[in-house]
Amino acid sequence: MPSRKNPPPYELGQGQQRKKKVFNTKNVANGACSPLTRTVANESLLATEGEKNATSKSLYGDPAARISSNLYSISDRIRLRAYQSVLKGIKGKSLLHIGCGMGLISLMAARNLASAVVAIDHSAIVDAAQVVAKQNGLQNISFFRGSLREMMGNFPVKKFDVILCEWMGTFLVNDPLLEDALFAREHLLAENGVMCPDGSSIHIVGVSDYAFYLDTVEYWSNVYGFKMDPMKGLVRQEVETCAIPASNIVTSTSLIHTVNITEFRDADNKDRDESGFTVPFSVRATCNTTVNYLTFFVDATFTNPHDPGANFVIGIRPGGNNAWTETSVGLPQPLPLKCGETLSGELRVRVLNRGRGVTLVEVTAQTDGKVLAEKTTGSYTYQRF
Repeated sequence: MPSRKNPPPYELGQGQQRKKKVFNTKNVANGACSPLTRTVANESLLATEGEKNATSKSLYGDPAARISSNLYSISDRIRLRAYQSVLKGIKGKSLLHIGCGMGLISLMAARNLASAVVAIDHSAIVDAAQVVAKQNGLQNISFFRGSLREMMGNFPVKKFDVILCEWMGTFLVNDPLLEDALFAREHLLAENGVMCPDGSSIHIVGVSDYAFYLDTVEYWSNVYGFKMDPMKGLVRQEVETCAIPASNIVTSTSLIHTVNITEFRDADNKDRDESGFTVPFSVRATCNTTVNYLTFFVDATFTNPHDPGANFVIGIRPGGNNAWTETSVGLPQPLPLKCGETLSGELRVRVLNRGRGVTLVEVTAQTDGKVLAEKTTGSYTYQRF
Protein backbone atom coordinates (compact mmCIF):
# COMPACT_ATOMS: atom_id res chain seq x y z
CA MET A 1 0.00 0.00 0.00
CA PRO A 2 1.49 3.40 -0.92
CA SER A 3 2.24 5.64 2.02
CA ARG A 4 -0.07 8.54 2.69
CA LYS A 5 1.56 11.85 1.76
CA ASN A 6 1.35 14.88 3.99
CA PRO A 7 -0.87 17.66 2.63
CA PRO A 8 0.95 20.72 1.27
CA PRO A 9 1.62 23.44 3.86
CA TYR A 10 -0.55 26.51 4.08
CA GLU A 11 0.51 29.41 1.89
CA LEU A 12 -0.19 33.04 2.52
CA GLY A 13 -2.67 34.64 0.14
CA GLN A 14 -1.50 37.69 -1.76
CA GLY A 15 -2.21 40.93 0.04
CA GLN A 16 -3.94 39.18 2.92
CA GLN A 17 -2.00 38.36 6.03
CA ARG A 18 -4.62 36.12 7.56
CA LYS A 19 -5.81 34.27 4.50
CA LYS A 20 -4.31 30.90 3.96
CA LYS A 21 -4.52 28.63 0.98
CA VAL A 22 -5.72 25.08 1.56
CA PHE A 23 -6.55 22.37 -0.93
CA ASN A 24 -9.78 20.60 -1.58
CA THR A 25 -9.08 16.87 -1.38
CA LYS A 26 -12.21 15.97 -3.33
CA ASN A 27 -11.75 14.89 -6.94
CA VAL A 28 -12.62 17.41 -9.63
CA ALA A 29 -13.28 16.88 -13.32
CA ASN A 30 -9.70 17.41 -14.45
CA GLY A 31 -8.30 15.36 -11.56
CA ALA A 32 -6.63 18.36 -9.94
CA CYS A 33 -7.27 19.85 -6.54
CA SER A 34 -8.85 23.26 -6.67
CA PRO A 35 -7.51 25.80 -4.15
CA LEU A 36 -9.81 27.22 -1.48
CA THR A 37 -9.20 30.05 0.94
CA ARG A 38 -9.95 30.12 4.65
CA THR A 39 -9.75 33.18 6.85
CA VAL A 40 -8.35 32.75 10.34
CA ALA A 41 -11.13 34.45 12.25
CA ASN A 42 -9.61 34.37 15.69
CA GLU A 43 -6.10 34.45 17.08
CA SER A 44 -7.05 31.53 19.36
CA LEU A 45 -6.96 29.27 16.31
CA LEU A 46 -3.22 29.83 16.08
CA ALA A 47 -1.01 27.39 17.95
CA THR A 48 0.13 28.48 21.39
CA GLU A 49 3.75 28.23 22.45
CA GLY A 50 2.81 25.20 24.54
CA GLU A 51 1.22 23.52 21.53
CA LYS A 52 4.15 24.35 19.29
CA ASN A 53 6.58 22.80 21.75
CA ALA A 54 4.35 19.87 22.73
CA THR A 55 6.07 16.53 23.22
CA SER A 56 4.65 13.04 22.84
CA LYS A 57 4.39 12.87 26.63
CA SER A 58 2.34 16.05 26.88
CA LEU A 59 0.12 15.02 23.97
CA TYR A 60 -0.55 11.42 24.98
CA GLY A 61 0.26 11.39 28.69
CA ASP A 62 -2.93 13.28 29.56
CA PRO A 63 -5.73 11.29 27.91
CA ALA A 64 -8.38 13.09 29.96
CA ALA A 65 -7.46 16.30 28.13
CA ARG A 66 -8.50 14.89 24.78
CA ILE A 67 -11.85 16.09 23.52
CA SER A 68 -12.76 12.50 22.59
CA SER A 69 -12.44 11.55 26.27
CA ASN A 70 -15.04 14.16 27.23
CA LEU A 71 -17.57 13.88 24.42
CA TYR A 72 -19.39 10.92 25.93
CA SER A 73 -20.05 12.72 29.21
CA ILE A 74 -21.62 15.58 27.26
CA SER A 75 -23.93 13.32 25.24
CA ASP A 76 -24.92 11.14 28.22
CA ARG A 77 -28.36 12.66 28.76
CA ILE A 78 -29.40 10.21 31.49
CA ARG A 79 -26.40 11.11 33.60
CA LEU A 80 -26.82 14.83 32.99
CA ARG A 81 -30.52 14.71 33.91
CA ALA A 82 -29.59 13.01 37.18
CA TYR A 83 -27.20 15.78 38.14
CA GLN A 84 -29.61 18.47 36.94
CA SER A 85 -32.06 17.23 39.58
CA VAL A 86 -29.43 18.18 42.16
CA LEU A 87 -28.62 21.51 40.51
CA LYS A 88 -32.25 22.66 40.60
CA GLY A 89 -31.77 23.44 44.28
CA ILE A 90 -28.22 24.78 44.06
CA LYS A 91 -29.18 28.48 44.04
CA GLY A 92 -27.37 30.29 46.84
CA LYS A 93 -25.30 27.22 47.76
CA SER A 94 -21.65 26.36 47.22
CA LEU A 95 -20.49 23.37 45.18
CA LEU A 96 -17.15 21.59 44.89
CA HIS A 97 -16.73 19.39 41.80
CA ILE A 98 -13.80 16.95 42.11
CA GLY A 99 -12.70 15.44 38.80
CA CYS A 100 -14.66 18.01 36.82
CA GLY A 101 -13.20 17.19 33.39
CA MET A 102 -14.27 19.84 30.90
CA GLY A 103 -16.57 21.27 33.57
CA LEU A 104 -20.02 20.98 32.01
CA ILE A 105 -21.80 20.13 35.26
CA SER A 106 -19.84 22.83 37.09
CA LEU A 107 -20.86 25.37 34.46
CA MET A 108 -24.50 24.33 34.86
CA ALA A 109 -24.24 24.85 38.61
CA ALA A 110 -22.82 28.34 38.08
CA ARG A 111 -25.58 29.15 35.60
CA ASN A 112 -28.15 28.00 38.16
CA LEU A 113 -26.91 30.78 40.47
CA ALA A 114 -24.83 28.79 42.93
CA SER A 115 -23.13 31.17 45.34
CA ALA A 116 -19.74 29.69 44.43
CA VAL A 117 -18.56 26.79 42.29
CA VAL A 118 -15.08 25.33 42.58
CA ALA A 119 -14.06 22.74 39.98
CA ILE A 120 -10.79 20.81 40.12
CA ASP A 121 -9.11 18.22 37.92
CA HIS A 122 -5.61 16.91 37.26
CA SER A 123 -6.06 17.30 33.51
CA ALA A 124 -5.15 20.29 31.36
CA ILE A 125 -8.74 20.30 30.09
CA VAL A 126 -9.61 22.66 32.96
CA ASP A 127 -7.57 25.40 31.30
CA ALA A 128 -10.01 25.34 28.40
CA ALA A 129 -12.96 25.10 30.80
CA GLN A 130 -11.81 28.31 32.51
CA VAL A 131 -11.86 30.12 29.17
CA VAL A 132 -15.36 28.77 28.47
CA ALA A 133 -16.59 30.13 31.80
CA LYS A 134 -15.24 33.59 30.99
CA GLN A 135 -16.69 33.55 27.47
CA ASN A 136 -20.11 32.81 28.96
CA GLY A 137 -19.87 35.54 31.59
CA LEU A 138 -19.87 33.22 34.61
CA GLN A 139 -18.17 35.01 37.50
CA ASN A 140 -19.11 32.59 40.29
CA ILE A 141 -16.95 29.66 39.16
CA SER A 142 -13.26 28.89 39.63
CA PHE A 143 -11.23 26.12 38.01
CA PHE A 144 -8.10 24.58 39.50
CA ARG A 145 -5.65 22.13 38.00
CA GLY A 146 -3.80 19.82 40.38
CA SER A 147 -4.38 17.69 43.47
CA LEU A 148 -7.12 18.52 45.94
CA ARG A 149 -4.79 18.68 48.93
CA GLU A 150 -2.40 21.07 47.20
CA MET A 151 -5.06 23.37 45.73
CA MET A 152 -7.57 23.61 48.58
CA GLY A 153 -5.69 26.49 50.20
CA ASN A 154 -6.47 28.61 47.13
CA PHE A 155 -10.21 27.89 47.10
CA PRO A 156 -12.39 31.00 47.52
CA VAL A 157 -14.69 28.94 49.75
CA LYS A 158 -13.56 26.79 52.65
CA LYS A 159 -16.72 24.73 53.19
CA PHE A 160 -19.17 23.46 50.58
CA ASP A 161 -22.86 22.61 50.70
CA VAL A 162 -22.51 20.04 47.90
CA ILE A 163 -19.44 17.98 47.00
CA LEU A 164 -19.82 16.28 43.64
CA CYS A 165 -17.36 13.50 42.83
CA GLU A 166 -17.76 10.33 40.75
CA TRP A 167 -15.61 8.27 43.11
CA MET A 168 -16.90 4.88 41.90
CA GLY A 169 -13.94 2.81 40.73
CA THR A 170 -14.32 -0.37 38.70
CA PHE A 171 -14.42 -2.61 41.76
CA LEU A 172 -15.13 0.24 44.22
CA VAL A 173 -11.52 0.19 45.45
CA ASN A 174 -8.16 1.62 44.50
CA ASP A 175 -9.39 4.80 42.86
CA PRO A 176 -7.70 8.11 43.77
CA LEU A 177 -11.04 9.90 43.45
CA LEU A 178 -12.37 7.79 46.33
CA GLU A 179 -9.53 9.03 48.52
CA ASP A 180 -10.18 12.62 47.42
CA ALA A 181 -13.89 12.25 48.11
CA LEU A 182 -13.25 10.94 51.62
CA PHE A 183 -10.74 13.72 52.29
CA ALA A 184 -13.15 16.36 51.02
CA ARG A 185 -15.96 14.91 53.10
CA GLU A 186 -13.85 15.21 56.26
CA HIS A 187 -12.31 18.64 55.60
CA LEU A 188 -14.41 20.58 53.09
CA LEU A 189 -18.04 19.53 53.59
CA ALA A 190 -20.21 22.07 55.39
CA GLU A 191 -22.50 21.10 58.23
CA ASN A 192 -25.61 19.51 56.72
CA GLY A 193 -23.78 19.33 53.39
CA VAL A 194 -24.20 16.38 51.03
CA MET A 195 -21.91 14.10 49.03
CA CYS A 196 -23.13 13.38 45.49
CA PRO A 197 -23.29 10.56 44.54
CA ASP A 198 -23.26 8.94 47.98
CA GLY A 199 -23.72 5.27 47.06
CA SER A 200 -22.57 2.71 44.50
CA SER A 201 -23.06 -1.01 43.92
CA ILE A 202 -21.33 -3.75 41.95
CA HIS A 203 -23.51 -6.01 39.80
CA ILE A 204 -22.66 -9.24 37.97
CA VAL A 205 -24.01 -10.99 34.87
CA GLY A 206 -23.01 -14.08 32.89
CA VAL A 207 -21.94 -13.76 29.25
CA SER A 208 -21.61 -16.32 26.46
CA ASP A 209 -19.15 -15.21 23.79
CA TYR A 210 -17.15 -18.05 22.29
CA ALA A 211 -16.22 -15.93 19.27
CA PHE A 212 -14.50 -13.39 21.51
CA TYR A 213 -12.67 -16.25 23.24
CA LEU A 214 -11.40 -17.49 19.88
CA ASP A 215 -10.28 -14.00 18.87
CA THR A 216 -8.45 -13.21 22.10
CA VAL A 217 -7.21 -16.57 23.45
CA GLU A 218 -7.15 -19.25 20.76
CA TYR A 219 -5.73 -16.71 18.34
CA TRP A 220 -2.32 -17.38 19.89
CA SER A 221 -2.35 -21.03 18.79
CA ASN A 222 -1.13 -19.98 15.36
CA VAL A 223 0.29 -16.51 14.73
CA TYR A 224 1.79 -16.44 11.24
CA GLY A 225 2.74 -20.08 11.70
CA PHE A 226 4.16 -19.65 15.23
CA LYS A 227 2.72 -21.34 18.32
CA MET A 228 2.46 -18.72 21.06
CA ASP A 229 0.70 -20.67 23.80
CA PRO A 230 2.38 -18.74 26.67
CA MET A 231 0.46 -15.68 25.52
CA LYS A 232 -2.82 -17.45 26.28
CA GLY A 233 -2.03 -17.51 29.97
CA LEU A 234 -1.23 -13.81 29.96
CA VAL A 235 -4.48 -12.98 28.17
CA ARG A 236 -6.50 -15.08 30.62
CA GLN A 237 -5.08 -13.08 33.52
CA GLU A 238 -6.29 -9.76 32.14
CA VAL A 239 -9.54 -8.03 32.97
CA GLU A 240 -11.34 -7.01 29.79
CA THR A 241 -12.78 -3.49 29.77
CA CYS A 242 -15.31 -3.15 26.97
CA ALA A 243 -19.03 -2.88 26.29
CA ILE A 244 -20.97 -6.14 26.19
CA PRO A 245 -23.39 -6.89 23.32
CA ALA A 246 -26.87 -7.42 24.72
CA SER A 247 -27.29 -10.58 22.64
CA ASN A 248 -24.44 -12.25 24.56
CA ILE A 249 -25.98 -11.82 28.01
CA VAL A 250 -27.33 -15.21 29.12
CA THR A 251 -28.08 -14.88 32.85
CA SER A 252 -29.96 -12.66 35.22
CA THR A 253 -28.09 -9.79 36.86
CA SER A 254 -27.32 -9.74 40.56
CA LEU A 255 -26.29 -7.01 42.98
CA ILE A 256 -23.35 -8.33 44.99
CA HIS A 257 -21.72 -5.42 46.86
CA THR A 258 -22.70 -1.90 47.97
CA VAL A 259 -20.73 1.03 49.36
CA ASN A 260 -22.13 4.21 50.94
CA ILE A 261 -19.55 6.97 51.17
CA THR A 262 -21.40 8.78 53.97
CA GLU A 263 -20.88 5.75 56.23
CA PHE A 264 -17.40 5.01 54.96
CA ARG A 265 -14.43 6.02 57.09
CA ASP A 266 -11.06 6.76 55.56
CA ALA A 267 -9.57 4.08 57.81
CA ASP A 268 -12.09 1.61 56.40
CA ASN A 269 -10.84 2.39 52.91
CA LYS A 270 -7.23 1.72 53.87
CA ASP A 271 -8.11 -1.49 55.72
CA ARG A 272 -10.16 -2.72 52.80
CA ASP A 273 -7.36 -1.90 50.36
CA GLU A 274 -4.95 -3.96 52.44
CA SER A 275 -7.16 -6.94 53.24
CA GLY A 276 -9.56 -6.78 50.31
CA PHE A 277 -13.16 -7.90 50.40
CA THR A 278 -14.96 -11.11 49.51
CA VAL A 279 -18.60 -11.35 48.42
CA PRO A 280 -20.74 -14.26 47.18
CA PHE A 281 -22.82 -14.09 44.01
CA SER A 282 -25.57 -16.06 42.32
CA VAL A 283 -27.16 -15.65 38.88
CA ARG A 284 -29.69 -17.74 36.97
CA ALA A 285 -29.40 -18.85 33.34
CA THR A 286 -32.08 -17.38 31.06
CA CYS A 287 -31.56 -20.05 28.37
CA ASN A 288 -29.61 -23.22 27.65
CA THR A 289 -26.12 -21.83 27.30
CA THR A 290 -22.42 -21.91 28.12
CA VAL A 291 -20.95 -19.08 30.17
CA ASN A 292 -17.48 -17.98 29.05
CA TYR A 293 -17.25 -14.68 30.89
CA LEU A 294 -18.50 -12.98 34.03
CA THR A 295 -19.12 -9.25 33.63
CA PHE A 296 -19.14 -6.68 36.43
CA PHE A 297 -20.58 -3.16 36.35
CA VAL A 298 -21.30 -0.39 38.84
CA ASP A 299 -24.09 2.12 39.36
CA ALA A 300 -24.38 5.37 41.29
CA THR A 301 -27.08 6.61 43.67
CA PHE A 302 -27.80 9.80 45.54
CA THR A 303 -30.13 10.24 48.49
CA ASN A 304 -30.59 13.82 49.67
CA PRO A 305 -32.00 13.95 53.22
CA HIS A 306 -33.00 17.61 52.74
CA ASP A 307 -34.50 17.43 49.23
CA PRO A 308 -35.98 14.05 48.17
CA GLY A 309 -36.70 15.52 44.74
CA ALA A 310 -32.97 15.54 44.06
CA ASN A 311 -32.58 11.79 44.61
CA PHE A 312 -31.40 9.76 41.63
CA VAL A 313 -30.08 6.41 40.48
CA ILE A 314 -27.71 6.22 37.52
CA GLY A 315 -28.29 2.61 36.58
CA ILE A 316 -26.36 0.46 34.18
CA ARG A 317 -28.01 -1.70 31.56
CA PRO A 318 -25.54 -4.32 30.28
CA GLY A 319 -25.54 -4.31 26.53
CA GLY A 320 -26.62 -0.67 26.35
CA ASN A 321 -24.92 2.72 26.35
CA ASN A 322 -23.59 3.17 29.85
CA ALA A 323 -21.88 5.90 31.84
CA TRP A 324 -19.22 3.47 33.03
CA THR A 325 -17.81 0.65 30.93
CA GLU A 326 -18.36 -2.94 32.01
CA THR A 327 -15.39 -5.12 33.00
CA SER A 328 -15.24 -8.85 32.30
CA VAL A 329 -13.13 -11.84 33.30
CA GLY A 330 -12.82 -14.98 31.20
CA LEU A 331 -13.52 -18.22 33.05
CA PRO A 332 -10.67 -20.79 32.85
CA GLN A 333 -13.29 -23.44 32.08
CA PRO A 334 -16.56 -22.68 30.25
CA LEU A 335 -19.59 -23.53 32.36
CA PRO A 336 -22.60 -25.21 30.66
CA LEU A 337 -25.98 -24.25 32.09
CA LYS A 338 -29.54 -25.36 31.57
CA CYS A 339 -32.23 -22.68 31.44
CA GLY A 340 -33.11 -21.76 35.02
CA GLU A 341 -29.96 -23.30 36.47
CA THR A 342 -28.04 -21.30 39.07
CA LEU A 343 -24.44 -20.23 38.64
CA SER A 344 -22.96 -19.37 42.02
CA GLY A 345 -19.57 -18.36 43.28
CA GLU A 346 -17.42 -15.82 45.02
CA LEU A 347 -15.67 -12.57 44.09
CA ARG A 348 -12.49 -11.61 45.93
CA VAL A 349 -10.88 -8.20 45.40
CA ARG A 350 -7.56 -7.03 46.83
CA VAL A 351 -5.34 -4.05 46.03
CA LEU A 352 -1.81 -5.03 44.97
CA ASN A 353 -0.36 -1.59 44.24
CA ARG A 354 -2.29 1.46 45.33
CA GLY A 355 -0.07 4.01 43.64
CA ARG A 356 -0.16 2.31 40.23
CA GLY A 357 -3.80 1.30 40.50
CA VAL A 358 -3.19 -2.45 40.33
CA THR A 359 -5.98 -4.64 41.73
CA LEU A 360 -6.11 -8.43 42.10
CA VAL A 361 -9.45 -9.98 41.19
CA GLU A 362 -10.20 -13.64 41.97
CA VAL A 363 -13.37 -15.42 40.92
CA THR A 364 -14.71 -18.86 41.79
CA ALA A 365 -17.79 -20.10 39.92
CA GLN A 366 -19.68 -23.39 39.82
CA THR A 367 -22.80 -24.89 38.29
CA ASP A 368 -25.63 -26.83 39.93
CA GLY A 369 -24.76 -29.84 37.79
CA LYS A 370 -27.94 -30.06 35.71
CA VAL A 371 -25.77 -30.35 32.60
CA LEU A 372 -22.34 -30.93 34.11
CA ALA A 373 -21.05 -30.39 37.63
CA GLU A 374 -18.19 -27.99 37.04
CA LYS A 375 -16.21 -25.59 39.22
CA THR A 376 -13.54 -23.17 38.07
CA THR A 377 -11.33 -20.53 39.69
CA GLY A 378 -9.50 -17.70 37.97
CA SER A 379 -7.08 -14.99 39.09
CA TYR A 380 -6.89 -11.70 37.19
CA THR A 381 -5.08 -8.38 37.33
CA TYR A 382 -6.82 -5.08 36.71
CA GLN A 383 -4.82 -1.87 36.30
CA ARG A 384 -6.34 1.58 36.19
CA PHE A 385 -4.97 3.82 33.44
